[in-house]
Amino acid sequence: MSARTDERGSASLELVILAPLLFAVLSMIFAFGWFSQTESLVDQAARDAARAATAQNARSEVDPLADEITAETLVDAPSSCARTGRVERTELSAGAFEVTDVTDPDQIETVSVTVTCDLDLSTLAFIPRLPPVTVSRTFTSPLDRYRGYQ
Repeated sequence: MSARTDERGSASLELVILAPLLFAVLSMIFAFGWFSQTESLVDQAARDAARAATAQNARSEVDPLADEITAETLVDAPSSCARTGRVERTELSAGAFEVTDVTDPDQIETVSVTVTCDLDLSTLAFIPRLPPVTVSRTFTSPLDRYRGYQ
């Protein structure tokens, strides 16, 4: 037998050995991209909710509006994140809606909104029972000094 016939099937064997590794690397690339996109959407939801909350005149209007804005923004998120997306915390600094002098910068208060969602990567990584990754972002916005008072 010649040396050429002794190597018959070695390319197939190499492919069988390397295919799972290549598949795992490709899955990780997709998972990191999905995570990055979700991080960006959660950050955008927190920013939009905080900005909308700063324009409100009453404290009772802030939480429902933050929930609504968050839900609208996370529509484009992966389904696991869109289902579990929530406003964890809406913080207003003391006296945020009782500003007496809107021209005094020291009187301007802030609104902080924290948005959290759980991203299920098991559908992408093909690893069953992979725990979900929690993505959380906080955005703080100063109270709009030119909002209208009622």
